[in-house]
Amino acid sequence: MDFFGDTALNNIIGSFGEADVAAMAARREKRAAEQRDMLLRNPGCCLVSITLNIAGPVKRTGLTDRLFFREATETLNAVAEAEFPIRDGLLIEADTGTEALFAVKGDPEKIKAICVGVEERDAAARLADIDVIGPDGAKAARPTPRKCLICGEDARVCARSRAHGVNELQRATAELIRERIAFEAANLAHRALMVEVAVTPKPGLVDRNNSGANPDMDIEMFRTSADALSPYFKEMALAVLTAGQGECPLFIDGSRFGEKLAAKLRTVGLEAEKAMLAATGGVNTHRGAIWSIGLMTCAYAYLAASSPKEGGEDPLSGDPELLCTAAARFALLMGDGTLPSSKGSAVRERFGVGGPVEEALLGFPSAREALKKSKEYLDSRSKSSVIVDPWAYGLLAIMARLSDNNALRRGGEEGARFVRERAKTLLGFGLEAPTREFLDALLAFDRELTEKNISCGGAADMLAAAIFLDGAENGPDTRRERFIRSLTEELCEK
Repeated sequence: MDFFGDTALNNIIGSFGEADVAAMAARREKRAAEQRDMLLRNPGCCLVSITLNIAGPVKRTGLTDRLFFREATETLNAVAEAEFPIRDGLLIEADTGTEALFAVKGDPEKIKAICVGVEERDAAARLADIDVIGPDGAKAARPTPRKCLICGEDARVCARSRAHGVNELQRATAELIRERIAFEAANLAHRALMVEVAVTPKPGLVDRNNSGANPDMDIEMFRTSADALSPYFKEMALAVLTAGQGECPLFIDGSRFGEKLAAKLRTVGLEAEKAMLAATGGVNTHRGAIWSIGLMTCAYAYLAASSPKEGGEDPLSGDPELLCTAAARFALLMGDGTLPSSKGSAVRERFGVGGPVEEALLGFPSAREALKKSKEYLDSRSKSSVIVDPWAYGLLAIMARLSDNNALRRGGEEGARFVRERAKTLLGFGLEAPTREFLDALLAFDRELTEKNISCGGAADMLAAAIFLDGAENGPDTRRERFIRSLTEELCEK
């Protein structure tokens, strides 16, 4: 049975068909006709044609689409920023591969130089094949030969001599794309931790003002810890992207997820914890975040590699609900890895609360609420030039609902109840009060929690999770809808 048994996820875990030699030949003929038609419709323009170089019969997967729309958007933006007017556009999505074609008013050689810059921006971008065709139908020459993915020599020479087999090229292609996705996931995780610690004020927690109820910590320690954890988040993403891979490693097969992957992720998590403690001199800055942000990282990698079924939801949509659903499934896969002797386990046993494990299994409701409330606060102050950090308001939404293990351990049930009630009051106050009064109230809450020695570390972890969701939702323009919107907007402007 597929581990990811959820209906929402089943709707997106599909794959595209294979493209045989005849299909590829037919597509080449049709592409040439489309190029001729676009040149006729746009006299004096040159064309930019974007495809991916994917070896083997499978030309399109979730991973290749992810890369394609990133490179297509980068190309579109680079051409537009150089102030070359874009006159026409076409997007082709088929088993033969995803393609884009648009007409540009400008010098073909200059536009070609821009496109080569996109192709050479990073290792994965080398898979993009961006041709520039002049008004006369001739392709603009590349100033330097394209390098082979395997050996780094002239790709044309390797292709003619068949120096590398299909399986070897597939493995190299998959590795480049997986590395890119894992890097992207780790960057989101690192950003979430860095933004979270900088949110100010955070009552009872480390922020830019003070250390709250944590005298053994400061903001620089948290930043050092986040830097130390970043490689491990990337390793988690790679573990997901390589799970159950066979000879054609561009796919994620949900049915093969199991204990082997869980064991790998637990090992990486323990290594991350050791790295954190080494970086902080033994201080626990991010143990909870390794769990929650680690799950988010795994979910992001999984969705980035997933292919939408016909009529299903696009996994690249950045939908927080979808990401949280996938993260919850990873939490189920992982189980409760908390040591019986840990402080969190003792608090859950004593007070009968679920803690971060339950929060994850439920799909991070507190993180989703914080994301919603931060946007709500920002919208309410849209006409004001000076506002309190919206994430500080989002943190209140978490504190108002979460049974925080740290608050219970330090303040008992009475202290945890005080946190929730005061946070609820400030949530209502913050939407209506003048900025200065709301800020003063937050600072007073900070002093109260510091005096009571209450630090809501679990709430901080959920805030980081909310920031991760925000980053995934509003990250680089890599998705289909954003590419189409960018192209449409550029055409409308002209």
